[in-house]
Amino acid sequence: MSSPNQPRRLICCIGTGGTIASEPTAGGLAPTRQDTFFRRIRSHPSLTSPSHFDSSSVSFSSPVLTQQVGKNIRYPRLITPELDDKGTNVEYEILDLDRHLDSSEMTPSEWNIIASLVYENWDNYDGFVILSGTDTLAYTAAILSFLFLEAGKPIIVTGAQIPLSRPRSDGWSNIFDSLFVTGTLDFAGVGIVFNHQLLRGTRATKSSPNLFSAFTTPCVPPLINFNVKITYDQSYPLTTRSANRPPPLVPLLTSPSVLSIHIYPGMTGSLLEAQIDAVPTCKAVIISAYGSGNLPINEHSGVLLSLKRMVEKEILVVVISQCGIPNVYPLYTQGRTLLSIGVLPGYDLMHEAAFAKLIWLVSRPELTFKQRQELFETPIVGEMSK
Repeated sequence: MSSPNQPRRLICCIGTGGTIASEPTAGGLAPTRQDTFFRRIRSHPSLTSPSHFDSSSVSFSSPVLTQQVGKNIRYPRLITPELDDKGTNVEYEILDLDRHLDSSEMTPSEWNIIASLVYENWDNYDGFVILSGTDTLAYTAAILSFLFLEAGKPIIVTGAQIPLSRPRSDGWSNIFDSLFVTGTLDFAGVGIVFNHQLLRGTRATKSSPNLFSAFTTPCVPPLINFNVKITYDQSYPLTTRSANRPPPLVPLLTSPSVLSIHIYPGMTGSLLEAQIDAVPTCKAVIISAYGSGNLPINEHSGVLLSLKRMVEKEILVVVISQCGIPNVYPLYTQGRTLLSIGVLPGYDLMHEAAFAKLIWLVSRPELTFKQRQELFETPIVGEMSK
């Protein structure tokens, strides 16, 4: 058990649905909202200490006493077995959102709810674990990184490729490692825990729907590898816990404000403008360009003129790379011409981080267009290298 000189940490696990919480239904696996998810965790010896319950009185079917917290449900507190050689264990509570959803349905509205729950409960817990579906998991980690900039506690986002309800689920180890990070390590900030790795929250992308190593950080190494020996990235020291409180919470715009456009052969300026004009609330555009940020800028395509018009309308226009290991830099004529009309280079930003950074910027009404441009090109939370 935890040392008397080091109080046991208490972690809040926020359940949003996704694969990890999915159960068999008539229509296939779906993230249904029921206490079966809690029962599975309560019954698993890697996640709940046998001494926490009288094994003779608690079984999978034993009643679950829940507490209504607004629209959400809080489940009874659990205690892990020993998580390390020091005998450290962790207490944790699962706070389930009122609606479980497939993560492909995640929107800024849900991010506002998740962020508000973390913010409101900041003083009640020593760390947070967001249980998420995998499709938008990296987006969620990225936006939380900006919203909780320099905050002094860990916020981990995790999920699973196979539900806890099915054989061979990777969710058990992902939850275990998440509780290990939030409950035993001196780590602060937002990260992704998946397949025995801790990844930076603003650097990750989902690279496979099949592999257990579903998430990678192509431009930087993992922060931690949880192998037989736990190894740390020596080139990027971990941010340690502190008394830093979160900054005032930025309510994210829920109307469509950031568009993403993929460049392909034959793209024209009229096609670009048609997409922008169809969304009157658009305040920023991500252009996924070729190679190091190249676009067709010949006069015939009309792309350059369209981009210039967007900037003149004070729409943030950002160019990132379509490459798996991105790096946008003004080496060629196309890139330098784009810079001259106010288009911003995305450097080595992943799409997830670019989207999160832009929606964070355009949701701040106190910033001028010029300030938003300058902040976009400034590394804020380790999201890019210049």
